[in-house]
Amino acid sequence: MWIYFLYKVGIFLSCHLPSFLAYWIAKRLADLYFLVFTGRPRLYKKAIFHNLSLILGKDKKNPGMRETARYSYYNFSRYLREFFWSPGLDRKKFLNLITCVGLENLDYALSKGKGVILLSIHFGNWEWGGIGVALSGYKVNFLVRKHQNRWINELYYRIRERMGVRVLFLEELRKAIKTLKRNEILAVLADENVGEGVEVDFFKYKVSLPSGPFKLAWRTGAIITPAFVVRDKKDNLQKGIIERPFKVKKTYSEEESIREAANRFIQIVQDYLYYYPDHWLLGEPKIVNSEQ
Repeated sequence: MWIYFLYKVGIFLSCHLPSFLAYWIAKRLADLYFLVFTGRPRLYKKAIFHNLSLILGKDKKNPGMRETARYSYYNFSRYLREFFWSPGLDRKKFLNLITCVGLENLDYALSKGKGVILLSIHFGNWEWGGIGVALSGYKVNFLVRKHQNRWINELYYRIRERMGVRVLFLEELRKAIKTLKRNEILAVLADENVGEGVEVDFFKYKVSLPSGPFKLAWRTGAIITPAFVVRDKKDNLQKGIIERPFKVKKTYSEEESIREAANRFIQIVQDYLYYYPDHWLLGEPKIVNSEQ
């Protein structure tokens, strides 16, 4: 219950403090969290360094590793502040803070009438990316994992719904399929580490990526549209970039088709992570084996 109370304090401060002060406090809390070496913070730090090692290499003496990890903490603190701040923003102000680029790609995918799986990872402010699309006039559904704390789960649920996004949980797959049949957008994060995995090439490694989104696209005919949110370090403004859509081919077996689509997606992810490694905030792909 006390964690829920801290979340409520965070929401109050995010909505009522001047932005520069709210961001400053968020950054200082990130510094403090970065210095903790026990419990949950230790596990989070381990995941961050694990992810960065896949991108930057396994050399622990890499001078950029620790700095990039610290910026990952800063970006996560910014994400939380902005998410808590969301209900206090009207549509115009929100869309002044994040620009959706590539909506024509989304229009093209929707024109096929099979629904769209807006696919991303825990990269940048992924919540604002989906909300930005919803506030641009599209029907967006988030397919998410439930928080273990039911109070926090309800808090996230209410904020997302208030910002024009319908929330579905992973256990509600039938409802998710119905949204695609209605030719709506289903936003999914591909690094949730749930369900079966598919082996993909990721930098110098083989990793296991959850196959669920690709299997769903193969079975429903939905179009996969990769999307990512990047932040400008100078002015803190963000862009939600919607990449060119692609379909999971049915010229192969289901297994081969899913593997081909997953590798196509992960190559796009790889490009973003190469330039923005500090934007990858959560998720930990399972290494199958190393090619080194």
